Amino acid sequence: MMNINCTTKYHMTAILKPVFFFTVLLGLGACATTQPTTQEALDPQTSLSDSALFYYGGDSVLAEDFLYVYLKNHQDSLKNITQDSLESSVREYLNLYINFKLKVKAAYQEGLHRETAFVKEFNQYQEQLAKPYMAENRFKEKMVQQAYERMSEEIHASHILISVPEGSEDTLAYYRKADSLRQLAVNGASFAMLAEQHSEDPSAPQNGGSLGYFTAMQMVYPFENVAYQTKTGDISRPVRTQFGYHIIKVHDKRPAQGSVKVAHIMIRHEEGEPRDQSSDAYAKATKIYEELQSGAEWNEMTERYSEDVSTRNNGGELPYFGTGGMLKEFEEAAFALDNEGDISPPVSTRYGWHILKLVDRKGLEPLETLRPGIERKVQRILQETEIQQRLIDMLKKENDYQVSEDNLEKLWVYLQAEPEAAKPDSDMLLFELENKPFTFKELNQYLREKKITIPLDSAEARQVYYGFEEKYILDNEEANLLEKYPEYRRLLSEYKEGILLFNIMERKVWNTANTDTQGLRDFYTQHQQDYRWNERADATIFEAKNAVSINEISTRLDGERPSQDLLEDLRQEFNKEDPLNLQVYQGMYEKEEERGQVGAVLDEVAWKTGVYELKQGQFAYLVMIHDIREPTPKDLNEIKGLVVADYQQQLDKAWVQELRKRHSPKIDERVLKQLIQKIEYETE
Repeated sequence: MMNINCTTKYHMTAILKPVFFFTVLLGLGACATTQPTTQEALDPQTSLSDSALFYYGGDSVLAEDFLYVYLKNHQDSLKNITQDSLESSVREYLNLYINFKLKVKAAYQEGLHRETAFVKEFNQYQEQLAKPYMAENRFKEKMVQQAYERMSEEIHASHILISVPEGSEDTLAYYRKADSLRQLAVNGASFAMLAEQHSEDPSAPQNGGSLGYFTAMQMVYPFENVAYQTKTGDISRPVRTQFGYHIIKVHDKRPAQGSVKVAHIMIRHEEGEPRDQSSDAYAKATKIYEELQSGAEWNEMTERYSEDVSTRNNGGELPYFGTGGMLKEFEEAAFALDNEGDISPPVSTRYGWHILKLVDRKGLEPLETLRPGIERKVQRILQETEIQQRLIDMLKKENDYQVSEDNLEKLWVYLQAEPEAAKPDSDMLLFELENKPFTFKELNQYLREKKITIPLDSAEARQVYYGFEEKYILDNEEANLLEKYPEYRRLLSEYKEGILLFNIMERKVWNTANTDTQGLRDFYTQHQQDYRWNERADATIFEAKNAVSINEISTRLDGERPSQDLLEDLRQEFNKEDPLNLQVYQGMYEKEEERGQVGAVLDEVAWKTGVYELKQGQFAYLVMIHDIREPTPKDLNEIKGLVVADYQQQLDKAWVQELRKRHSPKIDERVLKQLIQKIEYETE
C-alpha cells in the first residue's frame, strides 16, 4: 500500500523494505499549477480510463490511476465527508502525489532503475507478488470464508509427531510408524504416554503432546484441516506436514472465547532468583495486589511499580488477544476474569509476576475487520503443493491445454534411455496452451537449467515432465497477469516506484542529512532558538509511605547529594519489611513539561536549590533540588536526531521546489472536477 504523508522522518534510513508492501513518505512542497479551462466537468459515470489528470516534464498520469491510489488510502475517511472537504482532500493528496511522481522521475533520470541492486530487488518483489496473485482470485475467497467459520470454534488437541528427514525417499516407513502408534492409541493405550515416549515434538516429554486450545490459522494448514474434520474423542489418521507425520487426538471443541484486553503490572524475576513464591519478586507483587484490593488506584500503582517499561505509563494496557495469543498462564488468568475492572492475584510467567486487570472482552469480530489478517495467512497457505496442483488443473482448462499422448510415449522411452530410444526432434510437440506449442526444445532447456541427466526411472521421468509442464503453465499465467489484472499492474507499479523513491530519497535527502556535517551544523546554528531547554532542576526525589521514613532519610543525608551506593543501601534498609515502602527517582526535570506522577511533586515546592519535605495523598516526599539550570540552547549532540529530521525536511522541500520548477506540473482542472464528481457519485 502506498501511504502519502506530509513529513519525512529521520529514522527512514533504518527502514527495512518489506516483502509484500511498501510505505512511501513524502514531503509537502509547493502547489502544482493548474491548466485553466471554462468547460464543465463531464458526467461522473463517464470513464476516466483515457483521461490525463496532470502533466509534468513530458509525462502524464491518468485520472484512473490517481483515483485508484486515492480511494485505496481514503476508504474510511470518505464515509462522512462533505463536498467542500472532499475537494480539499483530493487536491491536497494530488499535490503530494505530484511530488511523489516528480521524485520517481528524478530516480529514472539518474538511472536508478538500471542499477544491478534495484533490478535484483524488484525482480524478487515481482516474483513474490505474481504467484500468490495468480492463485488468490480462484481460491482465496473460499479459504478466507472457511477460516472465518472455523474461527468461531476452538479445539483442544494433542498430537504425536514422527519427523521425516528432509530429502528422505522412503516416507512410507515413517507413515507406517505413525499409523502403528495410532492403532495402539485407538486400542486403549494412553495417548499422552505414547507422545512422551515416541513423539519427536521436543515439548512432548513435558506436555504429553498437548497443544492446548487453538483456532483457525494458528497451525499449519494440513494439520488444522484434519483437526477440524476429526470428531471430539477421535484420533486422526496420520497427516503429513512439512514437519513430518502427525496423529491428532481431539479432546474438546468449544465456541471461540473471542478476545480480551487486559492491563498488567509486572515485577521481573531477578537473574538467579527462584521463580516461585519464595522470591522477592513474588513478595513485591503480592504486596501490590493487597494494596489494590484495599483501594489503591490502578494507574498510580502501575506507573510507580510496574517494570514493563512499554506499558507502565498507559495504565499497563496491552492490545486485545485471543486464544493462543499470549503465554498459557497469562492467557488463562486473563480469560478467567469475569467483569470489567476485576483484578487477578499474581500470576507467574517466565518473564516475572503479573497482576492483571480486565479492561474489555469481545466476541469474534466481523469478517471484514479480520479479513486483512486472514488474507495474509491464506496467501502463505496457497503456496502448498496440493492447492498448487488444483490451480494447475484449472489453468489447463482455462487456457485450452492440449497434450500429445503419442509424443509423450516417445518421450518416456527417451528419458529412461531404453534400447529403442531415439533423441526426439527439437520441434516435437509435447503440449499446447492457448494454441502456443511447447516442444522438446523447451523441455531440453528445462533439463539443462535443472541439471537433470538421463537415464531416469519411470517415476522420475514423469516427475520431471510434470515439473516442466507446471513451470511453463505458471510462466504463461504470469506473463498474462498484467493484461488480465489491472490491480496487479498497479500494485507492481507501486512496488517499483516505491523502491525507486526510497533509493532516490536515500541519495538526495536522508544520506545527505546524515553525512553533511557542516550543512547540519549550519542548519542547527540558523535555527538554534528552536532547540532550547526550559529551566531545569537536577533533583533526587524520595517517595515513602510514611513521613517517619522521610524524616530519617533527610536527617541522614543532611542536604548532601546521595551516591548511588548510598541510595541502594537506603532502598534495602527501608524496604526490608515492606518492598513498596521507599522508591527513589533521580534526573533532570524540565520546568513546564510533563514529568509523570512522581516528578509532578516538583510543582509543589519552590523551584530553587534546597531540601523540601511534603505529603501528597498517602505518600510522603523528600525533594532534593541540587541545581537549577537556566534556559539554554540544547547542544547539537543532545538532539542530533531531531535536528537531522528537520534538516531532512528542509532538504526535501528545496528539492521538491527545484523539481517543480524544472518539470512545471500542470493539472487538467476539467478532468479533476470530473474525478471529484465520480468520487462523490461512488460514495453516496
